[in-house]
Amino acid sequence: MALLFSAALFTRAIRHDELPGRWVAADVVLAAAYALVVSRSYPPVEAASISNWVIPPLCGVTVTAAIYAGRYRVAAVAVVIVAWVAGAWPAVGTDSKLELLTNTTMMTLFACVAGLTGKLLLGAARSADSATGRAVVAEHAAARAKEGERQKGLMHDHALQTLLAIAQGARTMSTDQVERLSRKDLQFLRTMTYVESGGPLLQLGESLALMIRGHTAHVVLDRVESTIAALPTDIPAEVVDALTSATCEALNNVVAHARANWVRVTASKAAGGGVRITVVDRGVGFDPETVLRRGLDRSIATRLADVAGRAAIRSTPGNGTTVELKWPR
Repeated sequence: MALLFSAALFTRAIRHDELPGRWVAADVVLAAAYALVVSRSYPPVEAASISNWVIPPLCGVTVTAAIYAGRYRVAAVAVVIVAWVAGAWPAVGTDSKLELLTNTTMMTLFACVAGLTGKLLLGAARSADSATGRAVVAEHAAARAKEGERQKGLMHDHALQTLLAIAQGARTMSTDQVERLSRKDLQFLRTMTYVESGGPLLQLGESLALMIRGHTAHVVLDRVESTIAALPTDIPAEVVDALTSATCEALNNVVAHARANWVRVTASKAAGGGVRITVVDRGVGFDPETVLRRGLDRSIATRLADVAGRAAIRSTPGNGTTVELKWPR
């Protein structure tokens, strides 16, 4: 029983990186039981001698209790030692009485040394964990602050670019042109407000926002809308490139073929941590069964297939077109 319980105890501790108090209490109770029962089963002259097999396990239990029993460590160690003394007490009337004192002192010293050492080591470990945690939090905060400044600068630069263009072209630009240019950057600023960035590497939301802002759809169409929700931040760079270029190609098709005045791009998180992007227009549409879809098949679907993504198209004549991009499939 002692052997099996010890195996279970330390297997549990190793797997879960902890030793709960109830397991320590059970270990102490079992040790006290065999300290009494087994020691009394020996002849008095052997009860306190090293031939009594319970002595090494009892030393181990006192060490475990001294380290992991918390505020009950003294009581737990005392229970084990008292049970040992009570079990081996018949040795007092024999030549082995000195062994009873020696082994009792040994168990007590083991517990004291283990308790003191364990307290120091656990305290140092907690301090190290706390310091590491504070360092990680500080590092993340610094990274977020730096990235926030970068994004603010990015938005400032684009807004300033628009304002300068309006100021320099005030005499030659029509009211409609000014309105369209302003609306384009307003949409960009709104989008970037909800976009997360990955520092030196563009995240998908940022990549899409920058691509949409600079697309010629803003010049050709009356209205370009985009909604980019919170997207996963662990998307590989090649997938970001593929999704961005596929979305760009879908916008190219709207400009070239849809004869639309409006398009909307929506990007959101899909089930399972993936991404879903839709490009919807109100153009003339077409019949997918009769129209060759070379633009979709070659420029969009192939790019996504290379990164385990999928592209689908839904369209009917006169009712516009929806291109849906998914990653992963």
